[in-house]
Order: sequence, then C-alpha cells, then structure tokens
Amino acid sequence: MAFIKEIFYCVTLLGVQSGGLRFWAKAIVIFTGSAMLIATLALAGLLLWVLVDSRRLISNSHSPSNIMGRPMLFPVTLTHTRVSPVKNQFSHRVLLVGIPIGFRGRIGPFLSIDQDSPAMSRIASLKRLFAWFSFDPVRYLQRGDNEHGLRDKLDLFLRSQNKDPAHWPYAYLMSVPRFLWWERNVVSFWYLYSASQELDAMIMEINNSFDEKRNVLFRLQPEFETPMAKFDFAREPKYLDQQKTVLSLPSLPSARFYKGIWEKHIFASPFEKVEGSISTRFMDPLQASSFNPTDSIANIVSVGLAGESKMVTRISCREPPVDPVNVTTAHLVKSILRWTVPGTLTTPRILFQALKIQYVQSLMKMMNRPVIQPGSVARHPTSIERSLESFWRAFLSRCVESSPESLELTYIPAASISNEHVCILSPPSGTGSPATVKRLTVEVVDPGFYTRVTNYADLWEGILHEQQQKGNCADATSRPLVVSDLQLLRTVIFSFQKRLPPLPREFGLTLPNLLAWCRGSRSEMDSFVLSSTAPSHHPSYAECVLRITLMCRFAMNSASLLWIYGVLARWMLLGPNEVYIEITHSGICGTDEHFVKSTQVLGHEGIGIIKLLGSNVTTVKVGDRVGFGYVRKAGINIAGALGSTVNVILTSVPSAMAQSGMSVAYFLFPTATYPKMRRPCFVLVPQSGTA
Repeated sequence: MAFIKEIFYCVTLLGVQSGGLRFWAKAIVIFTGSAMLIATLALAGLLLWVLVDSRRLISNSHSPSNIMGRPMLFPVTLTHTRVSPVKNQFSHRVLLVGIPIGFRGRIGPFLSIDQDSPAMSRIASLKRLFAWFSFDPVRYLQRGDNEHGLRDKLDLFLRSQNKDPAHWPYAYLMSVPRFLWWERNVVSFWYLYSASQELDAMIMEINNSFDEKRNVLFRLQPEFETPMAKFDFAREPKYLDQQKTVLSLPSLPSARFYKGIWEKHIFASPFEKVEGSISTRFMDPLQASSFNPTDSIANIVSVGLAGESKMVTRISCREPPVDPVNVTTAHLVKSILRWTVPGTLTTPRILFQALKIQYVQSLMKMMNRPVIQPGSVARHPTSIERSLESFWRAFLSRCVESSPESLELTYIPAASISNEHVCILSPPSGTGSPATVKRLTVEVVDPGFYTRVTNYADLWEGILHEQQQKGNCADATSRPLVVSDLQLLRTVIFSFQKRLPPLPREFGLTLPNLLAWCRGSRSEMDSFVLSSTAPSHHPSYAECVLRITLMCRFAMNSASLLWIYGVLARWMLLGPNEVYIEITHSGICGTDEHFVKSTQVLGHEGIGIIKLLGSNVTTVKVGDRVGFGYVRKAGINIAGALGSTVNVILTSVPSAMAQSGMSVAYFLFPTATYPKMRRPCFVLVPQSGTA
C-alpha cells in the first residue's frame, strides 16, 4: 500500500507541475494500456510456469502427520432458488478447492496451502505469493490471529465455542481459494471428522457483502432414510509425498447424507431478515467416487419463523473432482481456463442479480444493513477505530479500579479488532468472597462505536443510545453495544466520574479547546483522556478526533477520500524551493526538559524521510533520510542533540520556525539543501515528531 501511495504522490506532482488535462489524458491512456499488457504477459508467464513446473505435493514439515483426504478441485454449480415470498432462480459456476487441515505445503506453483509463516524463507514466500491458488490462514475463521495456521485457528475457534478440539482430530476445508491477489469467498465449509473417521460436525463460515462474517458450528446427523451408496471402504491410507511424511486417511461414512440445522444470526442477503433457521444436508466430500451429477453435494435451505422454506441453495458437482497432482496437463489447462474467470466474477454477479431483482423485475426491495449480532465478526476496523479502542478500554479499567464494590467486569472488544476477553477486577474483589463479587459484561459489537463515543458531551447518554435496539427492518434487535447489567454499569461510571477532576477552562489554542472546536462542544471522553492518561497518548487521541471531524465535514466519512484531500493540499502548499518531509524521529534537548511532563513532547531536532520535492530542488531526492532543526538560524549540532547513536555527515543543519505546541507528522521546509543521514539511527522518541 505504501508503494502505491508513493506512485500516486509522484504522478500527481508531475501532473500539477506539467499542467493541463492533456497530461492526465496521456497518463491514463499510457497507464491503462501498459497495465493491461503487463498483466496479460504476467498471467501467460505464470500459467506457463504452472504447467511446466512439477506438481508434486511438498510438505513444509519434516515430521510425520496424519490427515483426512487430499487436495482436490471441485467444479460445482450453485443454484439459488427463491420460493417465498416471490419465485426467482439463478445459477453460476464456481471452483471449490478442498484441502486437508493439518497439511502445510504446496503443489508446485499451482496451489499453496497454509504457508503464511514468518519462518518461511524468501524464496518460499515468493513462491507462495505467486501461487495460482492459495489458502492463507488470515482469511479464515476469527480475525486477528494471523500468526496461527489453519489447524491452530480451528482449535482456537472450537475452544471459544466451549468445545474440545480432540473430539474432531481431522478436518477438511472446501472453499474458493485466493487467485493470485484476488479473493472473494461467500461461504467456506469446514468438515469435521471424529476419531472414528466419520463426518460428525460442520463449520459454515459465512461472509456477506459488507465485510462481515459469522462462523457457525453445528453437529451433523446421518440420514439413514436415503439408500446407501457403494463407498470405497477398502481404500487404504496412502502417503501423498515422496518423503512419506504425509499420510492420507480415508473417511468411513455410515450414511450417504448428513443433515444439520442452525439458527440464522447474520445478514447474509439484502432481501432476507435476520431471523429463522438454516436447514442443511451434505455429502462427505472425501467420498468423491460416489458423487452423481444429479445429486447435490450440499443443500442449504433458509427457513422462516413459521417453518416455510424461503430460499434453497443447491451445490452440485456436475463434473468429477480433479486431483491436481495426477491430472494431465491438458485437463488442468481446461479446468484453469474454464473455472478461474467465473470465480473472479462472484461480486459483480451478486450485485447484478440484486439490482435485477429490485429494479428490473421489481420482485423485492433490498433492506438496509443492520448492526451485526453478538458472536459475529464485524467489518475490518479503520486505523482510527483501532487507536480509539485502547482509550475506551482504559476508561473501563479506570472505572473498575476506582469502584468501592467487589466487581468483575468482562470487556469484549469488537471481534474484528481483538478476540480476547478482558477481565478487570476492582480492588475489593480480591479480599471478599467470590460469591459476593458482582459480574458485569460489556461487549462492543460495532467498531464504529469507538469513534462515536468520543463525540458524546454526556458519556452516559451516549452509552444509553448505543445499547438501545435500533429497530432496523432486517433485524429489530440489533445494537452496537451490549451490556449485561445497565444499572450496575451506570453506578460504576458515575462513581468514577465524581472523582475525575474537571479540565480547567483556558483561553487560547489549548488541546481541550482544539478538541471542543472540532466537534462543536466538549466531550466527557476528552476530559478522561486529558486528565487520566499519559501525556504521550494525547497527540494520538487528538489526531483521531481531528481526522474524524474532517471526514464527517469534508470527506463523506471516507478515510480514503480524506487522504486524497491531504495529498492535494500538500502539493498546493509545496513551493519550488521546498521539500516535504515525513518525520520519523524526534529528539529531546536540554531546553525541552520542562515540557517532558506536559501534554507535548517537543523535539527541536529531528530526522525524517523526504516524500515530495519542489521543482527547483536538485540536491536530494524522494526517499532520502535527512536531519533538520525546528528553530530558525539555530545551527544545531544534530549528532550531539539526538544522542551518540546518531551518525551524520555534517555538524549543522538548516532549520525553520514551527509554531510552539503544534503536533506534526509532516513538515515543509523553505530551503533546498538538507544533510543526508549516513545510516538509520535510533533516537529518544521513535514516533511522529512534535514541534
């Protein structure tokens, strides 16, 4: 992402300096044509590599392991049939890939499985990056546990559901893999097998179009009413690799179909309310020899509150599953060309069908997205929401720590930010009887709560508003904040706020006044942060509030649009003899000692990286590390000011006047000569500098 931003900086700066629409027209045509040509040649080269290179199965582990099944390609057809309240049907083709959980390795450059590990070599990481299909653990189950593999993430999820992973020692995942750098997966199926090697449970990992997901675990029961097929029970375990470390075990089903049911708690379709249940029926994917083109390997039925069927999704395998290791090159080429492109069109196809149902056929009307229910995983949080979450956590901690009652508060952050449950105990709870300890649970469901809570002038009124049911048409019970005991939370918060010293009323450009100006009024969260947290955290909080204000007023709540505004503003301010520097380090010298305990950490000297250059600047280039001083005509010895670990080429640096008390992450300097750093350095404050 940083590389793309750098290109955006350079191209736009050239456009501004060249002037006129002719430059942009030529740039767009050249860029589009070049990108299409490069992409076509790269895909052709990669496809040739996939076909020519060996497709042997290679394991990353040298220790023996037992798994269920083997990697397989399942060319399936999804048929969606709506039967109530209106009738509608459409179908599309998708390539599902099945992988055994517990195996980490690859099949040549064609398929990479669970290889996202920090311990990988550069060559192995490059092969994984350019694999035609890949399964990365970061995409599956809970978010945030990126350091774990698929098996570890599965075990963590099962424990979070109060289940013992030992009940299901084997698992098999069927999902749409990532194609190069493209990924879009509506649902993934985790088949869980018991120690007796029979299909026993299922996890359906559902991803809606709003970047939300829900992982549903449910048990499966054999359906003995259907006639048994001829299963291959005689198939012996088989080693999949040449080193004989990966042993594939066969499944031992007792029925042809397995059925299960679960309650619906996710807004999976814009035409379906969050109510009712989902009835399912599956075949064992490891018994591919029993597949019939007329059978459904999976049936998923949406059932209403009255028991009526509303929508049926049928997954059928019209062609035999493909073994990528033993398949012929011609068959593999046919499968790649026929099934790769339809998979990339999943999102446009879903959007087209939704618009067709509402605007062309006028059958149904799409509903607004409700807040997710507890247990679901919200959209990916923004950087602002991630930063502000720590302040809300600190607020709850201080409230409990100052409580005179025996209290145990369990704080559950938004699942897309953290999967941990934070237990906070008040001081009296450690001395009394466990039976007398009051218990309180506070769960944040929507990550947007962290930005909204900073804007409430009355914090308790804001909490009341956030925990109220929103009455959404799709889900009338949804709420951004879930509190187990509202009255107890009120008592705890009010008890802490009585002890919280009020912020002094001051005139001028102070941080409390700046925050109040941003939103038009003072906020109780501002009072807490500025009076009860470390001064080093105040600039981060102020930056978040300022960015929220700018997004609301000028950027339609879009962080990306705000970033574009910032880039354009920088170019408008950049003169021909100026450079634009990103501050990476700031030092503290003797004249700053009296500021150390205040709300600012002032550094008269700093180090940064040049991001933009004026048209007359020739002595440095974008990307150079430079040293600088903040005070006009200072002639600072930067090596002495920033410490003995800093290495510079010259002793004095040019400088510019900065307004006292202004927190900055970037700075403009009106000169074209800057000292370059000899090598990376380490200074006292490795953060955004302040002036």
